[in-house]
Amino acid sequence: MAKRLFLLHVGPGSVDVATMTDALGLGGVVVPDATAEDLEHAGIEIRRSHKAAGLKRKQVEGAWARVCRRARKAKHDCFVSVPAFFDATPEQAALALDGLDGFKVVLVLTSGFTVEPPAAWTSLVKGGRTHLLPSRLTDAQLAAQVARIALIEEEARLDKRLAKVSRRRKQVNRKLAA
Repeated sequence: MAKRLFLLHVGPGSVDVATMTDALGLGGVVVPDATAEDLEHAGIEIRRSHKAAGLKRKQVEGAWARVCRRARKAKHDCFVSVPAFFDATPEQAALALDGLDGFKVVLVLTSGFTVEPPAAWTSLVKGGRTHLLPSRLTDAQLAAQVARIALIEEEARLDKRLAKVSRRRKQVNRKLAA
């Protein structure tokens, strides 16, 4: 079975994911049933900045795991936006990616072309799975771009599967001819 996509938006600016669901649906992407508070707490938990946010560790503990569990329950490709991940260290980014085991992670960065994308994330995600977008996109434009990225990934998966089936068909035809 093919791995599902987890499109992770990391950008300095926040987006309203609730308004993006219809446009994301065009690409077969859903938003997991996680609250805005869960996503905010996930960013605080991974970056270990609960004291600076005026929270106790107990209040944010497990928030990212909850988001990941809800993404698994969605049974579809998922889109999640956690702007607080933008400033994560390489160790923190690796910790966040550990929770996404079993997903094919695609990183969507809206840092624009003037700000350097965070190396902590780009070094951990496989090449070709990082998409840098302009920083001044509206939520609708971002949703359209994310849907386009999901469709490109689906096309690549289907092309790979078609090539595999074609090779298998040639093998079968050779055996039948012999």
